[in-house]
Amino acid sequence: SRNDFIFNNASRSNHELIASVLSWAKSFGFSGNMKQLACFSKTEQGWQSPEPRWIKININGSVLMSNTKAAIGGVVRYSSGVWLVDCEMVTRVSDIFQIEARAIVKA
Repeated sequence: SRNDFIFNNASRSNHELIASVLSWAKSFGFSGNMKQLACFSKTEQGWQSPEPRWIKININGSVLMSNTKAAIGGVVRYSSGVWLVDCEMVTRVSDIFQIEARAIVKA
């Protein structure tokens, strides 16, 4: 899982990760909870500023269901919320970690 990767330096193969995600998605869908997915819900929490004199980089991405293209974007803001720069791009899907790394570099 993501937390194991970040906090325990554990990793799984891409195939194991994809199998886990697909299994979770199928079981979630069959349980009748599809309307609780993030894309169908409203998030009330907004942007939270970093400590004074710091900047914050936010990135995000999405992948087409065909798994051929990914859209990534990011924004850099001062702690006051002033927008410094943003970026966006569409790229081919290779590896989710490479996509997130590209978003960070692009931002």
